[in-house]
Amino acid sequence: MRRPVVVIGGGTSGCTVAALLAATTTREIVLVESGNTSTHDDEPRFMDVISEHNTSPFAMVGLVEGGIAVPYVQAHALGGGSAVNGMILSGEPPTFIEGLTRLAQPEEMGSVSRALLAAGGAPSRLWWNGGRWNPGRAVQHLVEEGRISIVKQDVALLTGNSGAVQEVHTEHSVIAADHVVMCAGAIATPTLLLSSGMGAVNPQIGVGLQDHPTVAFTMARADDDLGVFDASVHLKGATTSGGRFIVLAYERVSREVFSDALITVSLMTPTSRGAVQIHDGEISVNMNMLSTEADAVAMRESVRELLRICNASSVQSTTKSIVIDDRGTGLHDLEAMADLDLDQWIRGNLSFVSHASSSCSSAIDVDGGLRGFANVTIADASGLPTVPSETPAASVTIEATRIGRLLGEKLA
Repeated sequence: MRRPVVVIGGGTSGCTVAALLAATTTREIVLVESGNTSTHDDEPRFMDVISEHNTSPFAMVGLVEGGIAVPYVQAHALGGGSAVNGMILSGEPPTFIEGLTRLAQPEEMGSVSRALLAAGGAPSRLWWNGGRWNPGRAVQHLVEEGRISIVKQDVALLTGNSGAVQEVHTEHSVIAADHVVMCAGAIATPTLLLSSGMGAVNPQIGVGLQDHPTVAFTMARADDDLGVFDASVHLKGATTSGGRFIVLAYERVSREVFSDALITVSLMTPTSRGAVQIHDGEISVNMNMLSTEADAVAMRESVRELLRICNASSVQSTTKSIVIDDRGTGLHDLEAMADLDLDQWIRGNLSFVSHASSSCSSAIDVDGGLRGFANVTIADASGLPTVPSETPAASVTIEATRIGRLLGEKLA
């Protein structure tokens, strides 16, 4: 009797892969995902979807060399980030889910979004067309049909021998595995592999980690016109070196706070790379953001563009005030800074957008196979060669679909 195919992680990639394997093979499929099924697919305001039940800070991450570590938050739900994220698709949707997205309409936008639109932005394409696109729904149907089984536990360890994983150890059980597909995310996937001792066979596990460096300003709203969606407009731009950035406006800062809005800028084409590493049994995660001169300059230019946008008449008329940091720095203070001073301010006020990627890109072959292990495939964002230059859900879905189909043919 053949052992099952075990998919670890039921996020965007894990649900995509599991559904494809169910459609293309007769193999038993076990999906290991401790998160619950989202019940908010019809909620247009993504900040009403985010809660402590479906997101969790699961790792402390250093953003810049020598900086303090901050909690990294990741979706904790069947469907993953696609079940709880901001719904913004800044690139084109995959052709095979055509019709499940649409452009936000002006009458649906809140005043902050319309202000960014007037400052040169464009309506965002949303993972929304009468409801949120959530790959967890397809998996839930397959579970109900008995085609996929879900183990609602966290994975603690992988064990095996002769270059193959034979058992997946969860909190309370051991699952025999014929093939393991890693879809836990660009931090959790290398963390599990390294904690299982697999870095001794493949030292590239965890190498190449990236995310989108981000700076956020808080805006005190001048009205309560929140529109339909929490975010529906973006503004794209390029730096003098060809780097790409994106500015996003959010109608509020959280589900509880309606009086403030956010405006952010993210560098979408970083070249800096960090790593997930293990030393004496302890995992460390370091993004190493802005470690290249190209990134430092591109982020500086991106922030200066954000300052220009914040001074636009449409934005100024929509906000009472704009808070730059917790030390009372104003827009004019930031504008007056010399380049090196602004670089230092950015490093001290940098954040991320939970788009971790590429931490195992050098550890796999072209089909996602983990080198040194005959039956381990990586199909999540950790296998992408670089962090996507658009919001990553589409790239993750496309790659998970490609690898899932190849694996289905192999395991049929």
